[in-house]
Amino acid sequence: MSSVEKIEEVSDIDGDNPPRLTGALVGHQTQQTTFLDALNGGRMPHAWLLTGPKGVGKASFAYLAARAVLTGGAIEALSPAIENSEAHLVEEGAHPDLFVLKRSYNHKTQKFRGDIPIDAARELKHSFNLSAGRGGWRVAIIDSIDDMNKNGVNALLKLIEEPPEKCLFLIVCHNPGRVLDTIRSRCRMLQFNALNEEDLQSIVQGRLAESDPNEVAASAFLAQGSAGYALMLCAEGGFDLYRDMVGVLETAPRLDVEKLHALAGRFGTRATPEQFSIFCFLLAGWLHRYVRCAATGAAFQPVFEGELELVNRLLVAQIGVEPFVALWEKVEHDSRSVDTLNLDKKQAVFEWMTGFADASRQKAG
Repeated sequence: MSSVEKIEEVSDIDGDNPPRLTGALVGHQTQQTTFLDALNGGRMPHAWLLTGPKGVGKASFAYLAARAVLTGGAIEALSPAIENSEAHLVEEGAHPDLFVLKRSYNHKTQKFRGDIPIDAARELKHSFNLSAGRGGWRVAIIDSIDDMNKNGVNALLKLIEEPPEKCLFLIVCHNPGRVLDTIRSRCRMLQFNALNEEDLQSIVQGRLAESDPNEVAASAFLAQGSAGYALMLCAEGGFDLYRDMVGVLETAPRLDVEKLHALAGRFGTRATPEQFSIFCFLLAGWLHRYVRCAATGAAFQPVFEGELELVNRLLVAQIGVEPFVALWEKVEHDSRSVDTLNLDKKQAVFEWMTGFADASRQKAG
């Protein structure tokens, strides 16, 4: 199946609420105004690099922007979403002049591919060389450039270096520091910031109206400004998972074996990819908060009783931050490998939690 897809034949990699269905964008008003000024003023750059933390609404913005461009004419606002025949084709994933590059489904392995291959960029080039439809514009959403392999990025660079007439590239980017300078220099940068907790709670309550208010609040806090993670945390039991994770961390350096096995057992063959992704996010987030607290003296805000006691115990024991920084980096690295290479998730959890226990035994050098 092609990576440039109109309608997914399997579950969407973005879950049950893909960005193309976004009806209203919470926050990011300055970014919307900047884009509309360029569109309505006839000064539209051919490529935009939409940067910022993962899950804050960059892809949703891209689809709302695509609706506006493909609709044609002067547009007063991107959000709420424009409603017309062109916009509905975008929402349905069936607009002939919208091309989306994202990780596609591999029927052989029954998993989503680990990256966006060069073939996708080549197919995009072929599509852009065709005549545009009624509106004259052709739009490409790359979601995200972080998922493109090296050859694919180089092929994309050639496209934006010499773009066909009236072609627009909306490039979602989570880590702009890793993007080639040659690509950054040919794009207009639009920075998206993390959302505040109030906005996140509003988004979660709007999407998951039946959720417990306490879980909504905890999800908004733990999501680190990401609406995507706030929704996933609330929908996938992130509140309970965080409690169980902290319950194991609290027993360091002598980990409670029963609690550790129960936690790792959550990630057996029946676990969903989302649940493991949530755990990786929560553990990395906890380590980040602790390192920030230990290194700068910033207050550590707990979610559960006993969490602050653990942090104070580590601080009083003069545990250096270096082993926790190393573990944080290991979790970030290993989580990508486990997902891409289909490694044992339970074993990864055992290694990380054991690593935390080892780090908690060390003294500052």
